[in-house]
Amino acid sequence: MKKKYPFIQQHGEEDCGAACLASVAKYYGLRMSLRHIRDLVGTGQNGTNLWGLQQGAAKLGFNTRAVKAAPELLERISEAPLPCIIHWNGNHWVVLYGKQGRKFVVVDPGIGVIYLSVQELTAGWKDWVMLLLEPDPHRFNQSSERQSASGIQQIVAKTWSYRGILGQAIALNTVVGILALASPVLLQILTDDVLTQGDFQFLNTLAIAVMVLILISNILELVQSHLITHFAQRLELSLVLDFCQHILRLPLSYYETHRSGAIVSRVQDIQQINYLISQVIVNLPSQFFIALVSLGLMLFYSWKLSVIAVGVAIAMTFSVVILQPMLKRKTQRALVTDSENQGVLVETFKGALTLKTTTAMPQFWNEFQGRFSRLATLNLQTNQIAIINSNFSNLVGQLGGISLLWVGGLLVMNPAEQFTIGQLLAFKALSDRLVHFITTVINFIDELTRVQAATQRLAEVTATTPEGEDNTHKAVAKIAKNAVIVCSNISFDYPGRANLITDLSIQIPGGQVTAMIGQSGCGKSTLAKLLAGLHSPYTGNIRIGSYNQQDLALDSLRQQVMLVPQEPHFWNRSILENFRLGVPDASFEQVVAACQIAGADEFISKLPDKYQTILGEFATNLSGGQRQRLAIARALVRNPAVLILDESTSGLDPTGEMELLDRLLEHRCGQTTIVISHRPSVIQRATWFVVLENGCLKSQGTRSDVFAQGDRHLEALYSTDANLSNSSLARAVY
Repeated sequence: MKKKYPFIQQHGEEDCGAACLASVAKYYGLRMSLRHIRDLVGTGQNGTNLWGLQQGAAKLGFNTRAVKAAPELLERISEAPLPCIIHWNGNHWVVLYGKQGRKFVVVDPGIGVIYLSVQELTAGWKDWVMLLLEPDPHRFNQSSERQSASGIQQIVAKTWSYRGILGQAIALNTVVGILALASPVLLQILTDDVLTQGDFQFLNTLAIAVMVLILISNILELVQSHLITHFAQRLELSLVLDFCQHILRLPLSYYETHRSGAIVSRVQDIQQINYLISQVIVNLPSQFFIALVSLGLMLFYSWKLSVIAVGVAIAMTFSVVILQPMLKRKTQRALVTDSENQGVLVETFKGALTLKTTTAMPQFWNEFQGRFSRLATLNLQTNQIAIINSNFSNLVGQLGGISLLWVGGLLVMNPAEQFTIGQLLAFKALSDRLVHFITTVINFIDELTRVQAATQRLAEVTATTPEGEDNTHKAVAKIAKNAVIVCSNISFDYPGRANLITDLSIQIPGGQVTAMIGQSGCGKSTLAKLLAGLHSPYTGNIRIGSYNQQDLALDSLRQQVMLVPQEPHFWNRSILENFRLGVPDASFEQVVAACQIAGADEFISKLPDKYQTILGEFATNLSGGQRQRLAIARALVRNPAVLILDESTSGLDPTGEMELLDRLLEHRCGQTTIVISHRPSVIQRATWFVVLENGCLKSQGTRSDVFAQGDRHLEALYSTDANLSNSSLARAVY
C-alpha cells in the first residue's frame, strides 16, 4: 500500500501543497525533503498557491498543466495522468491517485490514504481545480537529493559528544544488572541446598551476602541516577542552545514564511528527544546484555523452557508490530495539530485588539474548541495504542509466566529430567529479566515513534541553510556617508510567486534625500530590504559606494545600511536596553541625543521611570507614533551611512512629522537617506525621485526630470499637497 500510494506527512497546515508534491515525486522515485519542496513551491504562512505548485513541479522536472475539470472526468479517470494534485474544500491540497474498485484513492497529507465514494469526492472537490503532472524524460531526475544529516543522525552526533558520561552510566547500569543476576542463582542455592539440608550457618552467610549485594547495587544505582540526570540536563541545554542559535541565524525569508508558534513548538520536541536518550537509550544496551546473559543461563538450566520463554517474548511484540504504522501516523498528526494550535494562540494574542474590535470572540472560541478537541482526540488515540501495547505484552508475559511454571512443574515432577525446584525458581527469575527487556523494547519503540516525528519537525528547521555562512571570507569595510547606490539589472521574487522586482536598474545619488514612490505593491519595500541586505537579488548587482553588496559581510552591511520599517518591534525591556540591542557600547548621551532628534525624549521624560521604563511586550503601552519615533532614534544611535525610512513616520501627525523630518534631515545633511512614503509632505523633502511600477523602473531623476517624463504619480502627490495647502489657507482667511 505504501509503495503504491506514497504518503508524505505535512509538518503544518500550510505544508499541504508541498507535501502533495513530495508524495507525487516519491511515487515516481524522487525522494525530496519537505523543506526543499517548500522552498521550490514558495510555501508561506498562508500555504501554497497553484502557481507555486506549478513552478516547483517544473523545477523538479515535471511537465505540468493546471486545468478546471468537469464531473464527467470521474467516469474516465483512468485516462488522466495520475497521480495528480487537486484542490480540496477550497483551502487544501490532496493527491488523487486513481480508482480502486468503486472507491477513489486520495492521499490527504494531514491524514493519510483515504478511500472515497463518488459523492464524497465531489463534496470535497468543489472547484474541480487540478494540477496534472507527468515527469519529463529529459528533465526529471529519479536520483534522490543529497540529504543533509537526518534529525536522528544529528541527535546521535550531539549525544556522542557526551560519550564519557554516557559510557559511565551504561557501565554502571550493566554492573547493577549483573549483580541482579546473582539473585536467581542464590535463590536456587537457598532452595536446593540450604532449606532442604537445614544448614543455618550457610543460611546466615547467604542472607548477609544478599544484603551486601543489595547495598552495593543501591549505591551504584544512586551514582548512575546522578550521572543520567547530569547527562540529560547537559544534553537538553546543548540541544536547545544549538536550536536557538540556528533560529537566530536563519534568513528573514524563513520568518516570513513560517508561523512563530510552529517554530517555538520545536523546543517541546527537544524535551521528548532528551527523555528518550537519557532514560531509554541508557538502559537499553545494558538490559540487552543482561538479557543475553540471562538467556544463556536459561539454556543451561533447560532448553525446553528456554524455547517457551523465547516464544513468549516474541509474542509480546505482536501488537507493537501491528499497531506501529497507526501509532506513527497518529503521533505525527498530534504533533502537527499541537504546532498549529500554538500558532493560532500566538496569533490570537498578537491580534487581541482586532479580536476585540471585531467582536470575533465567539468564532475563535468555536475554533479553539474544535482545534483542541481534535488534539485531545489524537492524544487519546496515541495513548490508547500505547495502553494496548502495554496491556497485551503484560497479558502475554503473565500467561507465559504461568505456562513456564506449569511446564517447569511437570519437569520437576519427572525424575528423568533431573530438574529441581530451585532451578525452576531460578529459571523463572531469569525469564523475568528477559520479559523486562522485551517490555523496555516495546516502550522504546513507542517513544521512538514519537521521537522520529519530533526529529523530522526539528530537522525541518535545522536543515535550513542559515544566512551569512560565508561571512568569514567577506570584507568588513566602512561605507562612505555620501555613498552612491547603483542597482544594475536586479530581479527578485519569492519562490513560486511572480517577480516582485524585474530587471531593475536605478541610481541613488549619495549624500542626498531620495524618495521611492509608486502605488502600493509596486516593490518599494522589497527594494528597501534588498538594499539593506535582508534579501539577496537572484540576478543583477547592488553596489554601495566603492563596494559590491555581495562582497560585504552581512553584519557589516546591516550596521551601515539601516532600514526602519513602518511597524517596528520592541522587546519587553527598558527603553535604554532596547537601544543597546545591537549597539551594546552605546552611551547614554548618544541615546538621549538620538531621541531628541526623533522627538522621543519629550514623551520619555514624562514616563515615571524615564529611560528605564519597561516597554512591555511589543511596546503596546506606547502609541504607534511613539514607537516610530523610538525606532528612528534607535537607528540614529548607529549613525548609519545609509538610512532607509519605509513609511516610518506614517503614525505621526502632520506637524510632528514635519518637525521630526526637519531635525532628522538637518542631522543627516550630506548623508544618503531614502524615504518611502505616500505623504506629499515627506516626498517633497527629496531631491531625487525613483518611481516604481509593478516591480520595474518607471522613471527616476530630479523633480523636473520626473515631471518631464510625464509621471502622473508624482504630479498627483504634489497637486494633492497644493490642494491641501490652499484649503488650509482658505480656512485661515475665513
